[in-house]
Amino acid sequence: MRQIAKIINLIKVEFTLDLKKPTLLVSAILQLGITALLSMLAQPNMLASVWNSIFWITLILGSIQSVSKNFTLVARGRWIFWNQIASPSEMLWGKMIYGWFQMLILTGVNLLFFGWFLGVPVVHIGPYFSILLLVTCGISSIFTFVGAVATKAGSASYMAPVLSLPIIFPLILVGIKASLKAFNPVLVSSVYRDIYLLGALDLLVLVLTGVLFQSLWKD
Repeated sequence: MRQIAKIINLIKVEFTLDLKKPTLLVSAILQLGITALLSMLAQPNMLASVWNSIFWITLILGSIQSVSKNFTLVARGRWIFWNQIASPSEMLWGKMIYGWFQMLILTGVNLLFFGWFLGVPVVHIGPYFSILLLVTCGISSIFTFVGAVATKAGSASYMAPVLSLPIIFPLILVGIKASLKAFNPVLVSSVYRDIYLLGALDLLVLVLTGVLFQSLWKD
């Protein structure tokens, strides 16, 4: 219970800091809106497959800085402060859970923008939102950990995007192909296999992040 309380307090601290400096989150939302508007102006009647691909590309490029900044904007003095009040696991889970919330908010905003400007051609809502949830949480976990690595290595502002994009490719490719099946009039049964695969990838990311973060924290 004490660990859970500490994690909740860490999330509250992150939320308070974002309220004081909401620049990155607001700029990410603005970027998502502008991209959706430009997509509508360039191709008002786009195919469902094109809609799906642009949606994911927009989400990744618009959210990478906002989510990875959970570590990239942490100064050395604040690292020392976190070390005083939280264990590595508490620190990791606090940052990661807050990153999930951020990513889900940005995903919802992106979906609203695309729905407003281009409509939502999704036929099977349940499987689609399951895929959306698993992929966004997996991406957020990767962005958060890579942000921590980039911060420790220095030059975090440009290293985080460079390190993140190759790592998320498998997750994104599975997510794009799986989510596209939710646009078909008849739901393909293999979509559930894809959902299980995404869940397994998310679990693998969490396990590897938990193991690797311990050594990163000690450095």
